[in-house]
Amino acid sequence: MVTAALVMTSVAQTVLIPATTSWVVMPTTHVHKAVVTNLDSVDLDRSFDFCGTTSEFCGKKTVKQPSCNNSTHTLERVVGYYETWSTRRRCKQFWPEQIPLGVYTHINVAFAVIDPDTFEVRPSLTADIELFKRVARLKQEDPDLKVYIAIGGWSYNDPGPTATTFSDLAASTSNQNKFFNSLTKFMSTYDLDGVDIDWEYPAADDRSGRPEDFDNFPKFLKNLKAALKRTGGRDGLSITLPASFWYLQHFDIGNMKKSVDFFNIMTYDLHGTWDKGNKWTGEFLDAHTNLTEIKASLDLLWRNNIPPDQVVLGIAFYGRAYTIADPSCTKPGCLFASGAEAGDCSHEVGILMNSEIDEIIAGKRPRITYDKDAAVKMITWDDNQWVSYDDIDTFKLKADFARGKCLGGLMVWAVSHDHTNGTYSLALGEAAQRKFKALPDTIKTDDTIKIKHDQCKWTNCGDLCPDGWVLLRRHDDDRHHDGEWMLDDGGCIFKNQDHRLCCPPDQDAPTCGWYTFNNGDCEGKCPDGSFELGGTDRGCSTAFGNYQAACCTSGQKSTALYEKCEWGASFECDSWKCPAEKTDVLLKSCNGNGGSACGGDWRTNLNEERKYCCDSSDENMTFDDCEWLDDYSETGYQVIPADGGSGSGGSGYCFSSCPKDKVRVAMEHYNTCNKKTGSRAKCCSPNYTTTQKKVDPMVELWTADLKNWLENPTCSTGYGYGYDNTFGVGYDKRGFTDMLPIEYAPRYAGTSGTSLEKRQDQQVLFMSNSILIVATDIIYTYRMTSRTNKAVKEIKVWNEVIAARYTYLATSTLIPFLRDATGELFSVVAEDLAGRIICNLEYWNQMIKDCTAPSTLDEFCAISDLDGFDDEYSIDPDTYGTNGASTKRAFHSLDKRDGAPRDFTVDCGTDPITGQQRIMIITSVAYPNGGNGNNLANANGLTVRFAVANQHVCTDTSIDPNAPNNLWTWVTEHIFELQLIPRSIEFMVTGTLPAVQGLPDFSTGSKRMPWDIAQLLNQDYSTWASGHTTATGTPIIRIFDSLGSKINPARLVNTETHLNSMKGRLFAGKQPLGDDTWRNLNVADERAGRAVINEIRMVIAVFEYLNQQLVNRHLVDTYGAANYELRVFQKAVNSVFGQRDFSAPNLFRTFMTNFMRRMAEWASNWLNSRIDELLVTWQAVQNAATPGSHAYQVATTYMGDLEELKELVRLRVIFDDSIFVFMHTSGS
Repeated sequence: MVTAALVMTSVAQTVLIPATTSWVVMPTTHVHKAVVTNLDSVDLDRSFDFCGTTSEFCGKKTVKQPSCNNSTHTLERVVGYYETWSTRRRCKQFWPEQIPLGVYTHINVAFAVIDPDTFEVRPSLTADIELFKRVARLKQEDPDLKVYIAIGGWSYNDPGPTATTFSDLAASTSNQNKFFNSLTKFMSTYDLDGVDIDWEYPAADDRSGRPEDFDNFPKFLKNLKAALKRTGGRDGLSITLPASFWYLQHFDIGNMKKSVDFFNIMTYDLHGTWDKGNKWTGEFLDAHTNLTEIKASLDLLWRNNIPPDQVVLGIAFYGRAYTIADPSCTKPGCLFASGAEAGDCSHEVGILMNSEIDEIIAGKRPRITYDKDAAVKMITWDDNQWVSYDDIDTFKLKADFARGKCLGGLMVWAVSHDHTNGTYSLALGEAAQRKFKALPDTIKTDDTIKIKHDQCKWTNCGDLCPDGWVLLRRHDDDRHHDGEWMLDDGGCIFKNQDHRLCCPPDQDAPTCGWYTFNNGDCEGKCPDGSFELGGTDRGCSTAFGNYQAACCTSGQKSTALYEKCEWGASFECDSWKCPAEKTDVLLKSCNGNGGSACGGDWRTNLNEERKYCCDSSDENMTFDDCEWLDDYSETGYQVIPADGGSGSGGSGYCFSSCPKDKVRVAMEHYNTCNKKTGSRAKCCSPNYTTTQKKVDPMVELWTADLKNWLENPTCSTGYGYGYDNTFGVGYDKRGFTDMLPIEYAPRYAGTSGTSLEKRQDQQVLFMSNSILIVATDIIYTYRMTSRTNKAVKEIKVWNEVIAARYTYLATSTLIPFLRDATGELFSVVAEDLAGRIICNLEYWNQMIKDCTAPSTLDEFCAISDLDGFDDEYSIDPDTYGTNGASTKRAFHSLDKRDGAPRDFTVDCGTDPITGQQRIMIITSVAYPNGGNGNNLANANGLTVRFAVANQHVCTDTSIDPNAPNNLWTWVTEHIFELQLIPRSIEFMVTGTLPAVQGLPDFSTGSKRMPWDIAQLLNQDYSTWASGHTTATGTPIIRIFDSLGSKINPARLVNTETHLNSMKGRLFAGKQPLGDDTWRNLNVADERAGRAVINEIRMVIAVFEYLNQQLVNRHLVDTYGAANYELRVFQKAVNSVFGQRDFSAPNLFRTFMTNFMRRMAEWASNWLNSRIDELLVTWQAVQNAATPGSHAYQVATTYMGDLEELKELVRLRVIFDDSIFVFMHTSGS
């Protein structure tokens, strides 16, 4: 997988590529034979003390690669990883419903995590819960789709609380039982079909692994599979494998293959910016998905006898990109200087999503280089930018390669890197040759659906029936006993092996038997009302051509294709004429379908052939893609007797086997296989589909229910204002949402928490009326790329009933409004959004109507206007409230603020034992600032600048991460506030967070840090820990430096000064507006009203900012860096003074988790309370004003804005503190 941050560490590769190719030589690594999976079976050349994968390292014994016909082998799986965090990107957000249906057999939702203490499965963020449900809901439209939860990821094994969680889990059956119980409940709750374990990587010391992981991992997988088997169908299990031997050597894949269904091998990221400075790879312009190295990496699997149908080949929907060192040298093998410039949406140096690459191609029109041998494409633009990537052409090459190696399928990281119209997913589906999509039909005027009918078939020699299929019994008079199976050993090269006659489980099976034995005088003739499906000469006399026919009764859909065909008489062969109703000769076989035989010509040594005549007039009832196969094997290998031939298929043998998706219609021993043991098989794809008129009685019910709803709506006040409410609703013509009571407002997909109670209330409320179902389905439908007949009918009913009364609620106007004006089509839980609309039909109709007309009220907001109402914007947010008096800063001379070190007071109160005051001063470090943001941009290279997206719309709280430089005043922002450090030390010593803004104090039960130890934070390590730690300098300086500094500017960003100031107030526990300022603004004055709405908007915007993906990731990374310094400090303390009973890192985590949760809680309480006060003020204005007057319009508009902001408080003033529990950034 790739990380959300898309960062890889430098890893030594092990693939040796000849120097004559365009690719560089990859290094090898030292190997201990006892650790490497099953490499003892290979004669390793140990003279080099390392092992690669080619003859240079493995002596004369090279790997035996599987081989299949790439025109006939079927790729059974197409696996797509979906990143939940893709909904939180700054642009090109990707929602579950935008995954094209019918392309993927499996969707792996990335990622869930394992609690390192309880070993319970949890979402990475609580915001992901709704996304899990939405991905699983796709199965309603695509019944063949399986949805797995992916657990782990690259960053899960980064240093932090979860670094060793997989190791701890695999080493303990007790921990495993906790995990299994939690996992099965998790999968049931979110309707998941399996789990994908992404442990990166076991036993690797640079990835927090332990040596015992090698033995423990396969044992864990065995236990996991057994636990999943007990779930009654949610038992899918896959794992990811690295393509690099450096990491793969630690996987006991020989034992793992017994437990997992398939392996997802990550054959991408073979190169990246980590190559720079690596003496083995070098900083060359090499494609990260080149097929040359992929081929060699798979040899590591073949050496361990991994069945190729268990291997799923990784493909990337993104490119690795570089800044070229020499613009005159742009080919593979030339050098790069660094990663390429970050894309606007992926926002990561050295990474571009395919959707971004397409924009570059369309805008820059670069020359595209297509390397067919490596199966990659490359472009260069802006003189020095270079990227390699895959598209439909290279997908096809890689898919052909996968088929040629008998692989089990293709996997992509990540579905969510695609365009929202599914361009690359559809291209991948075409390359994978996904032939039949078991989906309900899309819009059709005849209202029919297609149903596929599988056909009964003979298994390959020794194989059991497919899962769930029925093995047929004999019903002929010559059977040896009741219950005897329909078996046939014809064409099998081993004794006691048989073909079995099996039928699909969802269709009626025919009655079959062997006819007619006649005491050995066999007569291969079927009784009336039956047809021939097989043949054997077993037990028949030696008379040439005698055989018994396997006959089955006619009239079943499970054998309908066989009934459309007829074998010519065995005694006529070449002279047989096809009957008039079956004139098409599908094939000829001298042995028919097994046991019969035609005579031959001794001069040519060729036999005559029986004809298989078919009626091909119905294109929906045909055998397609027929081919003779004499060496097919699912694994790519054949098992032959010890004294037999050699090589795949053995020169002395024919094999009567067909691929899983085909049926055997004929079997022949003479001619091609005349001098060999066994027979060949004629294998065909059964194509039998029927159309069915879909009669849906629900349409009348829907129509009646919707009409009844219009006359008698039954919403409680909890769902809206109702139809008869006389509240003076104002429609903001720039409005973004309706005004609902907070307790029943919708949940956004990006918010924390669940609303099970609300959802249950909805179900009870609407259970007697189908309007909620119809409205919800319509919302889901317009999220999807396809539309079912059911949805078409629901849309038709809605428009005929609801839109007949409320014109602007026709889907042609409602859906564009939800998608383009409010953004709620995707971002709000569908059931909640549906409930809001149907309980406020009149309001929504009016709001959409008003939004199409220009506003007559000047409701222009400007951030700069705030300075005239609120002088606290001049206070330095870095020191806000930390020293008793806050430092002032001059807005118009910000360049004078040089980012100098600042003093902070740590006040831990009076020591309860000694009575002494516990106070110390700590000092932060300098950081780049000034130049209106340019100084920081020059220092860290980040182009992002954060400000409110539209300052002139008073209710727009969204954040623009690329705000225009010339419109704002910029300051350097510590995303992780400097003032948190003194506050956290106070907490670690006292164990208490003080009461704030109406919230009581919080106390931890954990052991606290002694004051004398806390003071060591402010002393150089050399003065108290010399010889006990390699760390240098003062702990507190190291901690401050980790937050962002002149020598570590990467953790700093530029923010608009008012946003930065409001954030400082909140982190200091101060009211967003002081009491005096509030009294001046809560008055019946138009200008004051606009200003206070603007202030409230800024408070909400702080949380929008904190929940920005880039900001959130920086916050987590910075927290992790500070936590690391505390771990270094703790280790030094324990070394000097002996093991102490407190944990500074854990206390720090407890502080951050509770501080952020409490800050969001009290900010929400403050906002709701103040908004309610303002509503009272402006309600009085409206009551006193004449309807239609300017005062009435101002009051009505401001009340609408305040209701909208109150809704946004619930939706946006949140913070998911679980990020501190796991320190886990999404991705792998």
